[in-house]
Formats: sequence, C-alpha cells, structure tokens
Amino acid sequence: MKTEDNNLPDKQVHLDEAQKPYAWIVMGNLWAIDIANVLVFMSIGVLIPIWREEIGLTPMQAGVMGSVGFLGFGMMALPASIWLTKYNPKVVTLITTLGMAIAALMHSFSYTVEMLILSRFSFIVLASGRLAMQIIFIQQWFQPRLYSIANGLDFSIRSVGQALALIIVPTIVVLSGSWRPVYIWIAIYMGMCSLLWVFLGKQNSEVQSRRDPNAPQENPGKVLFRKKVLWIIASSQIGVACTFASFITFYPSYSMEHLNISVSKAGLLMSAFPLGGMLGSIFGGVVSQKIGRRKPIIWISGIILPLLYITLLNLSDMYSSMVALLFIGAVAMSFPPILFTIPLDMKLSPREVAVAGGLNRTLFPLGATMGPFIVGSIQESSGSLFLGLMLVSPLPITLALASLFIPETGPKGPQANRM
Repeated sequence: MKTEDNNLPDKQVHLDEAQKPYAWIVMGNLWAIDIANVLVFMSIGVLIPIWREEIGLTPMQAGVMGSVGFLGFGMMALPASIWLTKYNPKVVTLITTLGMAIAALMHSFSYTVEMLILSRFSFIVLASGRLAMQIIFIQQWFQPRLYSIANGLDFSIRSVGQALALIIVPTIVVLSGSWRPVYIWIAIYMGMCSLLWVFLGKQNSEVQSRRDPNAPQENPGKVLFRKKVLWIIASSQIGVACTFASFITFYPSYSMEHLNISVSKAGLLMSAFPLGGMLGSIFGGVVSQKIGRRKPIIWISGIILPLLYITLLNLSDMYSSMVALLFIGAVAMSFPPILFTIPLDMKLSPREVAVAGGLNRTLFPLGATMGPFIVGSIQESSGSLFLGLMLVSPLPITLALASLFIPETGPKGPQANRM
C-alpha cells in the first residue's frame, strides 16, 4: 500500500505551468464523497425527535450523539495526518470511503442508542482518515494562487451536503415512513463514489517526480513544535465549534417547540444555514485573495457570530429565523477556508500541511464535543433548551481573540517562510 517514493522528503513542490484541468476531476470526486459524509453528520438534528419516540433517546443521550461525532474527528484527525499520509492517498481514500459506506449502513440496523452511537463514531473515524488525504490532493493539483479558492470550494461543497441533508433526510422520512432508508441510500451512494474513485482518482505524477530521492524523510509531526502558531490557528475555533455543534444538534428541536413547526419545516429552516455557508465559503476565499489579507475575515467573523446566534434565539417566526440562519451560515463558513490556507501560505511540505489540517480537526472537535453535552445537560436539569443555547452563543468570540496573535500570511502580508 505504500507509495514507491515513501522514503522521499516532503518538501514543498509547485509547478510553474498553468493550472492542470484534471485537478477538477480529482477534487470533484472527493467533493462528491464529502456530500455523503455531511449527509450522515448533519442528519442527526432532524432525526433526534424521531429517535426520542422510537428508541427512547433522552436529552443527555442526544447530547452524547451530537458530541460523539466530533469526538471521532478529534481522536483521529492528528494521528491520521501523521501516519496515514505515509501511504498511497488514492488507496487510503478508497478504503476509508468503502468503510464509511459500511458504517452508514450500520445506522439503518441500529435498534438501540448504543448501536447508533457506535455506528456514528465508526463513520466519523473513517471520515477523518479520508479527509487527511484530501488536503494532500489540493496541494498536489492546485497552483498556490488557487489555494484559498480551492479551500473555499472545499468548504462550500460541504455546505451543499448540509443543505441536502436538511432537505432530503426529512423528505425520505416522510415518503418512506421511517428514518432507516436514509442511511441505506447514503451507503449505496458512497459505494458508487468508491467505484468512480477507482477510475478517476489520480495523484499528480509531476509533483511526485520533483522530490529528491536522496534526502531523508522527516516526521511531519515535528512541524507542530517548529511552527507554534499552528496551535493558535487551530485553537481559535474552539468556541466557534462549541456553539456550532450545539445549534446543529438542538436548534431543530428548539425551533419545532418555539416556532411550533413540523419536522419537515424544521429541516427546511435549518437548510438556510448551509445555503449561507455556500456563499460564505466562496466569498471568504475570493475576498481574502483579492485584498491579499487573511486576518480581517477571521476577526470580523469572531465579533459578528455571537450577536447573530443570540438574535436567532430571540426571533419568533420562521422566516426571520431563516434569514438569521442564512447570515450565520455565511459568516460561520467564511473563515474556515482561510484557516486552512494559512499553512499553505507558510510553504509547509504536503505532509506537514496535512498535520496542520489534522490539528485543526483535532481542536475544533474539542469544543464541538463539549457543546452538545453542555446544552443537553442543562436541558435535562433545568428543562430549558433556550438557556443552554443562550449560554454557548457568545463563545465564537475566541476567533476574534486568537486573530490578535495569528500572523498575516496573505499575498500582501509578510513572507510566510520568515515566520
């Protein structure tokens, strides 16, 4: 399974010629897999009310369900970026995608809360391994001038998956009279994506051939000690993650009670968040490249998000809530592509970039794991979902605070390799 150049160094290599069109085919296939990944991840919010009735899910267990997905990312993201990147990224992607299809199918055969939690955790662990490969393909196939754009599209496609999850999942439930077919269809879709990847998935051979065969291989994890700023970048999202995970887990239930709407309408309402996210992901990357700066989008998002979340909880009709969620999605997804672009600006090696991404996906779930657990605990003890969600709403301010210490690596900022 290891590549032939397994002992070759991971120094940064950039091609000087025009952008290769095949990059869009490779990434298109990976983005198709991303959609299925998000379908499973985002389905939880609209299904929690059904699971309460069918298998007796308690508020505390609902919080655990929301947390365990992020916990899987947190546990596996960094180890995967260090160890799995030693192997052929095409093969690792294929194996993990097939595993995700099996884990998705396991959901449909779960008749207890414990089985649901195990299925979700297994799916997320495999998804974490696959995502460690995705950032390598971005660096292999895209020119540096397109890094922020590619990362913006990367997150925008995930927003598409979120929107589809919040629209398709309730629709399948209503049409079939059960939530179980949702995961059967996702498993079939992922099986088809795996088959396409066998034929379409490729590494950029020109990048591979530029490596020096005589240089020793370094442990990419050492970059976390050499570039300590990576810890600030990754930890900036902890508060954002806590609030985000709490709202995607519990706001559908809150909206059904507070706005007196059905499950399908709650799914439609929540779809405004990823629709805004699609715009924000592209907007963030494009504007950052246009102005030549990374930091403004980061600190502005950290100031605006707390205000938007608090406003959302105090709205009393579906349409104004939908507008608020649209803005929240746009702001919340405008900065992640920037945070993932900064390590590329710093001209780290492919495996070091994967490690930086792994650290992001480790510390983000740290906050995301705490959020649903905290809100679920408050709801169970006080009976108030509003109180729990209100307490986590100001936490995205961590993004603005961390931006004070993050260096400017954009085209008009200091040279990244001097940091």
